[in-house]
Amino acid sequence: MPDVFILGFTKCATTSMYNQLMKHDAVSNTKRKEPHFHFSKIMGNRFEGPADNDTVKQMFVTDPEQYKVLYEQGKLSIDGSAMSIEDPRVLEEMNSQFPDAKYIIMLRDPLERAFSAYSHLIRDARETLSFREAIEHELKGARAAYMPIWHNIKSSRYVEPVQQARELLGRRLKVVSYRDYARNNHQTMDDIVRFIGLKPIDWQSDNANRSGVPRSKLFQKVLMRQSVVKTLFIKILPDKYVTAIKRYLVERNTGAKPVLNVDDRLYFESCIADELCKINPNTPDSALLNMLYRS
Repeated sequence: MPDVFILGFTKCATTSMYNQLMKHDAVSNTKRKEPHFHFSKIMGNRFEGPADNDTVKQMFVTDPEQYKVLYEQGKLSIDGSAMSIEDPRVLEEMNSQFPDAKYIIMLRDPLERAFSAYSHLIRDARETLSFREAIEHELKGARAAYMPIWHNIKSSRYVEPVQQARELLGRRLKVVSYRDYARNNHQTMDDIVRFIGLKPIDWQSDNANRSGVPRSKLFQKVLMRQSVVKTLFIKILPDKYVTAIKRYLVERNTGAKPVLNVDDRLYFESCIADELCKINPNTPDSALLNMLYRS
């Protein structure tokens, strides 16, 4: 069972960090990065966003026995379910079951995170609105039953979730700056593995989940949606080959990123301006949170 949980947030390089950790000899070669087992206990496994339930079918593990066998015995195990931070009840449930586990949160500039999530959905041929329209759609409550990656505003509000996590977990929580991870990858990864009780290795950077406009929306839908052919393909080949092939094909079909204009940037910033006043001073994470919401 997991010794470490990567809590989130989505589009904050949690997949890249997880992939790097998987290269460590002392880490279990987990069969699924994001089983969302604990998330589904609290939040369910039915969502209303376009193709959300294809994602559930391909990623979620809801059976306790199937969850247990994801992890290799005798090595450090990592659950990389990056939506776990989205509701405090999920974290409370995880902590009650794994009171000695370590927890990691990666924080990115809120606007960069939101636009990356938006671009990710564009890439997967799921989002059809402009960035501004998508934000307005969310603020009207129309995306309340969508998966968290659709929540451009809610999932960019880090302050309360991080402070609640810190209060619950104390020193068992490490909050990582995406900027540090991107600019000083080796040093940041060394700090992360020391935190979880391992020795540093010679890290190779991993830039996963590149976003952009799909060259072919139809081909992208075939790659990303659930189908009988894909299910058979996945059963025949080992997970690592399926992941590698899918990643190669997705990247080949991904074009240039959408462009964020100045008006949309200012609109987004106005929507989250109140985050600054929520930051408790003199906590381990207050300096990073202040930097993210003042920049």
